[in-house]
Amino acid sequence: MNKRIIIVGAGASGVAAATKLVSNGFKQVTILEGGNRIGGRINTIPFGANVVDMGAQCCHGENGNVVYQMAKDKNVLAHSNEEDFSTTFVRSNGEEIPSELTKKLLSLMESIYNSSINRDKKSSHHGSYGNYFAKKYKEALGTEEYKEVSAEVARELHDLFHKMTNLRLGTTWYDTSGDVHGRENCDGDFSMNWKDKGYVTVFNLLQNKISGGKTSQPVIDVNPLIEFNKEVWKIAYNQPDGTIKIECKDGSSYSGDHVICTVSLGVLKEHHLNMFEPLLPLWKIDSIEGMMIGALDKIYLEFDKPFWNEDWNGFSLLWKLEQLKEVQADPVNGDWLDGLFSFYRFNPLQPNVICGWIVGKRAQKMELKSDADVKAGAERVLRMFLKQWNIPDAKTMVRSKWYSNPLFRGAGACYTLKAEALGANCQKLAQSIDDSSGKPVVQFAGEATNTKYYSSVHGAVESGWREADRLINLYTS
Repeated sequence: MNKRIIIVGAGASGVAAATKLVSNGFKQVTILEGGNRIGGRINTIPFGANVVDMGAQCCHGENGNVVYQMAKDKNVLAHSNEEDFSTTFVRSNGEEIPSELTKKLLSLMESIYNSSINRDKKSSHHGSYGNYFAKKYKEALGTEEYKEVSAEVARELHDLFHKMTNLRLGTTWYDTSGDVHGRENCDGDFSMNWKDKGYVTVFNLLQNKISGGKTSQPVIDVNPLIEFNKEVWKIAYNQPDGTIKIECKDGSSYSGDHVICTVSLGVLKEHHLNMFEPLLPLWKIDSIEGMMIGALDKIYLEFDKPFWNEDWNGFSLLWKLEQLKEVQADPVNGDWLDGLFSFYRFNPLQPNVICGWIVGKRAQKMELKSDADVKAGAERVLRMFLKQWNIPDAKTMVRSKWYSNPLFRGAGACYTLKAEALGANCQKLAQSIDDSSGKPVVQFAGEATNTKYYSSVHGAVESGWREADRLINLYTS
């Protein structure tokens, strides 16, 4: 098949589309990657004794998860157990919440979340997920079962649950729709890790470069197809000869018969008015502007040796008002420190490393600070909460910057009240721009275009395969 296919972006969806097209006989596939590496929001880097994942980290679920299906027989995944993620709640004065109460409160949070995503969309509840959670949370805490939870701790927990839930939603739950806010979760182990190789392993799976399982497939090497440092600035899809012309920031240009655009929703939101010629139709613009992409970052700290006990896995942070005022008065880091909500040990192969999590507006502020300031701020918070230990300075620190990176402008998509009002959704983000004969000219892939599993790697991979199938079916039917 000699149709010229140009794929914008060498992330999970772009590589998935390319490998499927090549394996089905398409001989002229080009991937234009704005950065200097394969991966997109999958970014495995050397750190400490092994590697860390700056973006996607765990394989989430088994049933219905195409990433797990590729990996399950290849000896590349390690299953989690309850001890790996046992949670401790610690208040900013050093007080630890009893473990039994912690388990009960986490169960409450999960039950409210699960009831919301399983509700009939015609539910009588209208408004944000934050309002839905607050209503159910208040009802539960008013029962005899939670009588030991004081008003002060209830406020601290509400703030923590907001941040923890934003790991899934991508933005504040007061902007997120309460009716159809949540993606579906795949049943099974939700926190499988990639042993000593990191999530970048998925690209070897997509290219059939890892042996194992019942059948073997021909290797499809995408590296010769990729042109790096080709940030796409213009996609002109109305050329007189029916081709599509693509212009890059460096002045280079390409022509093709079809383009599959896999850039992040954040990049589309920032550049769609200038990127596409002519302008995209209003229904597509409404979905780009109505959907939201949130900020989510990690801060990895490596120590010369563990300051923690062998059975310690980490903790979640409950901020008391006194300490909130104290850190917010910090002239350097006061605008982001209170956004930290957990620190956890990374994995057994990184015995001296812990990872801190931060989301939302505070994550955006953190990204603007120097490495030295972020390291000092994280150390200060650890010493504030873990008063029982003499915590040394970290040996090294690395952190992600997904929101401020111009090639991403965020971590994962979510469904907002604005999208609900505009009639915007993932289905419209996924819909192609067709010519007068109905042939797809500009196609869209990426996690934000997956109607069931947006904000996930398996959702991104599925979307790439979906768009490849669109072309395969067009030319083989």
